[in-house]
Amino acid sequence: MKPVIGSINFLNADPLCLKLEDVDHRWEVLHDLPSNLAAKLRQKHLDVALVPQVEACRSEDYRILPGHCISCDGAVGSILLFGDTEWKNLRTVSVDKASNSSVALLSVLRHLDGLPPLEISVGQSDLSPLESDHKSDSVLLIGDPALENAHSPYPRHDLGTMWKERTGLPFVFAVWLARPTIPQWVVDSIHESARQGLSSRNSIAKIYCRENPGVLDLPSALHYLHENIRYELGDPQIEALREFHRLRCEMDPNLNPQWSPRFLTADEIGDKS
Repeated sequence: MKPVIGSINFLNADPLCLKLEDVDHRWEVLHDLPSNLAAKLRQKHLDVALVPQVEACRSEDYRILPGHCISCDGAVGSILLFGDTEWKNLRTVSVDKASNSSVALLSVLRHLDGLPPLEISVGQSDLSPLESDHKSDSVLLIGDPALENAHSPYPRHDLGTMWKERTGLPFVFAVWLARPTIPQWVVDSIHESARQGLSSRNSIAKIYCRENPGVLDLPSALHYLHENIRYELGDPQIEALREFHRLRCEMDPNLNPQWSPRFLTADEIGDKS
């Protein structure tokens, strides 16, 4: 049976995911929202997936594949909290159904500032909850919907900037996640897909601008893929993952501190051929 790999269809994930089907034909690629991929990985419907980083701490069986991630080191540009209400006065937020890590980040930022938790509801991937009869104080959008609404007149907070200001660290939004005994060729092909995709960021930006007129102009799309979004999973990103888990455990006694992010090692790879 072919392994099944979970892929995200957001611009920020394209450099890691667009080449998956070209690089290897031995797997089946399933495209879905990040939160849905996390659920399918949990249910063992996927063998490996690009998922919100908080999923990595859900089970002691999970392993993060080293090498690549979706992260930022300051402003991310596509994890945005919209609304007129001041940060300290917020009480309610409507969140994008695609988001897991960004909702957790929002909660941690409130914790770091000594502010009460927000009442969270799941809304549409747009700004309609700010305008409805049962309006929310704020709306959290991620990925392409955030980019599409970035020209709205509503004030907004960039969560990447807020995290950097408070911790001095980058923030990791998504990682490649699997369980031990994943075959070597799967690991190698994921790395090769990233190598090819990252070298194609200019053409990815051009295609996105052509297919999504009015969202980003080409210079903005290039800046987004080359500067806002960072793809290397290095020591600063690993430190950020561990610090974020520590802060979440500080907030939630039900989280297991021992399930800090764990990384796939050579002896946990199955078929080396």
